[in-house]
Amino acid sequence: MIETLVFKLSVLQKYVNVDSNFDFNKVRTFIKRAERKYIEPTIGTKTFHALLEINIEDEDIVKVKELLSEASANLAFHVGFPELIVLLTNYGVVQTELEDTKQADWATKRDLHRNYVQAGFEAIDEALKLMEHFVDKFPDWRDSEAYTVFNENFNKRTDEFQKWFNINNSRKTFIELKPIIREVEEQYFLPMLGQKLIEKIKERKTKPVYKRAFELAQKAEVALTIAKSVDSGAFIMTGSSAIYKWEQLPWEKSSEYDAERLEKLKGTKQRAGEEYLKKLKNLLLKN
Repeated sequence: MIETLVFKLSVLQKYVNVDSNFDFNKVRTFIKRAERKYIEPTIGTKTFHALLEINIEDEDIVKVKELLSEASANLAFHVGFPELIVLLTNYGVVQTELEDTKQADWATKRDLHRNYVQAGFEAIDEALKLMEHFVDKFPDWRDSEAYTVFNENFNKRTDEFQKWFNINNSRKTFIELKPIIREVEEQYFLPMLGQKLIEKIKERKTKPVYKRAFELAQKAEVALTIAKSVDSGAFIMTGSSAIYKWEQLPWEKSSEYDAERLEKLKGTKQRAGEEYLKKLKNLLLKN
């Protein structure tokens, strides 16, 4: 078993543009940190360790491993970026310059850093998408807290939540919304419906009245979740999307909306959620 998904220079070069003379030891520590911080918690410890096996023959599992290796390589440079571009010496912190080379300017470094972040997180999301599709091949993940399908909620998959509000189809964003979704159900649905009726609606029956009730419950859950998430500080919010702040970079604004517009977004979604709940209640009373 290898220690990390990216364990040598040739593997690193598959995903990140580094020179053939690059010292792999410089980035080894950051690979460990990136995998410990972003990958292992996302897929669960057992699944992560299973992917460290060298001789994996299943093609679908190999695809997932390659995507997570791509994430590891890019996020290692994201995590270690501030240190990798400088050299610590007995005389202070310096940047190396050669006669025939020129240091990248600030804007280039900014774009490079952003690219590492985006490439890494996109690869994780693609891996999670594949794991959902081939879930029976990842039983430890399916049975763990890291699983990305929430069978206990009205919106149990990323694409269902996405249908009612844009989260850029990000499974990571959906995972981070999970505690808020639970809170919404406890605060709004349980007192109004009771556990038995909630479970009945979640059975996804095809009878028109149940189908309509389920849709209204989904819409209410999403709207009220977004309203609550505005104040959490964990998401980059706009009028039409919510993106989890994996690791916001220093020069980026925390939100495209100012405080006033965020408050308006919160109020709009709160009112929409409550309106869906009223419709749901009236539907159930009539039937």
